[in-house]
Amino acid sequence: MTRHHRNIHPAHEAVVARLEAKYAHLGLRFYNGFGGSVPVQAWGRIGRRFFYFRFRGDCASLTIGSPDRRGDAARYKARRVKALRTLRRKDDSGFFGLFGAERDLRRDTGQEWYPSIPVRYAVINDVTGDRYAGSLEQDEAEALFIRLIEDLVPARRTPRPGRYYRLVLKGQRSWPMDSSGVIRKPSKRRP
Repeated sequence: MTRHHRNIHPAHEAVVARLEAKYAHLGLRFYNGFGGSVPVQAWGRIGRRFFYFRFRGDCASLTIGSPDRRGDAARYKARRVKALRTLRRKDDSGFFGLFGAERDLRRDTGQEWYPSIPVRYAVINDVTGDRYAGSLEQDEAEALFIRLIEDLVPARRTPRPGRYYRLVLKGQRSWPMDSSGVIRKPSKRRP
């Protein structure tokens, strides 16, 4: 497992310290404070899971879950194969050309903390009343984070697009039906 470094701005340290003390029983640990504008973001760990806070467009969300390491590894491998093929052919076309291919050879470690397999989440819409709001003061971010922690609900599992889904898209299978849409044979009994 990769060690994560804290990147807390001095202006955010007081809010982060208060929140970590308040939720010490959950094992809350920030890696990045409430920084940025459009979106305001913060992330870290809650116990053994990662969390990601985001505020943009007058909508705040908090997602807690685990990173998809297997999916990330598969995407990295495919990107690396494509980059090696581009470099071998010296193909300078494309958006970044050879520079982009060399960049894709390096392992991407920027999103290894992102909870792409959510376990719990919370969303609050219309936080300020301004639909273009994208920045928060530190005390507003703290109050919003507390509200989101209190509003956490279990995340619904979304099926991953597997073989069956690909066959549905090709038209070789049909969408599964619930029990109310099942067509049954009529009974042999007569009224």
